[in-house]
Amino acid sequence: MEQRIGILGGTFNPIHNAHLKMALDFSETLHFDKVLIIPTRIPPHKRAADMASTEDRLEMCRLAARSSPVFQVSDLEIRRPGPSYTSDTLEFLSGENPEARFYFLTGADMFLTIQDWRRPEKIFELATICAAPREKSDIFILQNHANRLKLQYGSLFQYEILNIPLMPVSSTEIRRRTRSGEPIDPFVPKQVADYIRERRLYQ
Repeated sequence: MEQRIGILGGTFNPIHNAHLKMALDFSETLHFDKVLIIPTRIPPHKRAADMASTEDRLEMCRLAARSSPVFQVSDLEIRRPGPSYTSDTLEFLSGENPEARFYFLTGADMFLTIQDWRRPEKIFELATICAAPREKSDIFILQNHANRLKLQYGSLFQYEILNIPLMPVSSTEIRRRTRSGEPIDPFVPKQVADYIRERRLYQ
C-alpha cells in the first residue's frame, strides 16, 4: 500500500507552532502516514550570530515532534556533508522508499521561488508541492504562481494549496522576544520553550 509522506525542511531556528500546525493541517487534508521534519545542515563558519547550533536545532525538532505521533525527525541533511539541496534529499528518500508518495511542505515565500532552486524538475518529479499562505490574500498569489509553473512544467508539477493561513509566528520574532525577555510560550511547544530557557539560546 502506498505511503504518503510529508517533508518539512528548514533551519528551524527555532521550530515553532506555525511549522507544526501547517504540517498537521496538510496531514489531515491529504492523509499523510507521517511527516518527516528535516533540519538543514549549516556549516559552523556560515552560522549567523543568532543561529543555534546544529545539535540544539535538532534537539528542539525532536522535542517538538513529541506533540503528534505523525511527526518523525530525520538528521539526513545534518549527516550529509556539503550543502543541503531539496532535490538530493528527495532523491535519497525516494530511493529508500520507492513505493512512497512524497509531499514537500512549504510556506508562501519558498513556494514563490521554488523554480529557482537546484534541479526544480527533479523536485517536481519526486514530490507534490504543498504551499501554505501567510494571509488569506496570499492564496490568490500562490494560485497564480502555481498556474505559471503548470504552464512551464506541465504534468510534472503537482501541487496543493492550503486554504488556511499560517499562524502569524516567525523564528525571527521568537528570537527577538527571547533577547528582550518577552514570553515565547504561546509560539513554541512547552518543551521547546523550556529548552531555549535552559540552554540560554538566543540571549
